[in-house]
Amino acid sequence: MTKLMKSIDIAAPPEKVFAFLLDEEKSNEATKGFSQFKYTSKGPVGVGTTQHYVTGEVEGSKGSRMEFDVEITEFIENKKLSSHTIGASKFKGATTFTLEPNANGTNLTMSMDYKLPYSLLGQLIDKVSVQKQMEKGISDSLMNAKKILE
Repeated sequence: MTKLMKSIDIAAPPEKVFAFLLDEEKSNEATKGFSQFKYTSKGPVGVGTTQHYVTGEVEGSKGSRMEFDVEITEFIENKKLSSHTIGASKFKGATTFTLEPNANGTNLTMSMDYKLPYSLLGQLIDKVSVQKQMEKGISDSLMNAKKILE
């Protein structure tokens, strides 16, 4: 399993950053070109909420296209949001956003653990290409979130 982690300081309170993470339209603006999601369950967002993701080749990007569904597994308002893949997707992963207040606002950390299919071939493709695309997408998304929120 590949593990990635990136953090960024955002000059906004945790409440504003957390609300941003839950906002489908605003979050998709920050991740434009890397991924996009839509809620697939009804009701307020919380543990059990489901989302459908599309990554790569989103609006002309050059990444590898993947589609998968996730379920929110941990929801601590203004502090933590975790999800993992569900269903028949060959892509398996888990993502956690952790928010920590600091003197300037919020430190937002995104950690992701994922595994590509196809055993050794998948691992080779990950090391050669996918991991770099994922790291760049995460970094760009966090920088975009910072720009939008500040």
